[in-house]
Amino acid sequence: MENTNMNRRRFFTQILGVGGLVALAPALLKLSSAKAQEKRRSAAPPAAGGAMPMVDPKDPVAKAVKYVEDFKKAPEAKGNHCATCGFYAKKETRNGKEVGTCTIFAGKLVYADAWCASWNKKA
Repeated sequence: MENTNMNRRRFFTQILGVGGLVALAPALLKLSSAKAQEKRRSAAPPAAGGAMPMVDPKDPVAKAVKYVEDFKKAPEAKGNHCATCGFYAKKETRNGKEVGTCTIFAGKLVYADAWCASWNKKA
C-alpha cells in the first residue's frame, strides 16, 4: 500500500512541475525573443551620421537568401528586383541610387536594383 502512495505522490509532484513549466513557458519565450531582438539590433553597426546602414552581401542573412546588389548579376532573378518586391519600401537616394527598407533585413537598407531569393511580387 505504501508503494502505491509513493507512486501517487511522485505522479502529482511531476504533474505540478509540468503544469508550472507550461504556465511559465510563454513568459520565458517572450523574454528570450526580446533578448534575441535586442542582440540583433545591437549587432548592426551604426552608419555615419545616424543613417540606416546598407545590407552587406556577406552578412549571414544576406547569404542565406542569396542577396545581390545588382539583380542583373543573378540569372535566377529573371528580371525581378527589390523595387518590384512586396517587402520593399522606397526610403531615399544614396550615391545616386534608390534605396529602401526591406522586411527581410530589419534596420538596414537595400538597393532598389538588388535582388534576393525571398523576392515576392508586389500586390
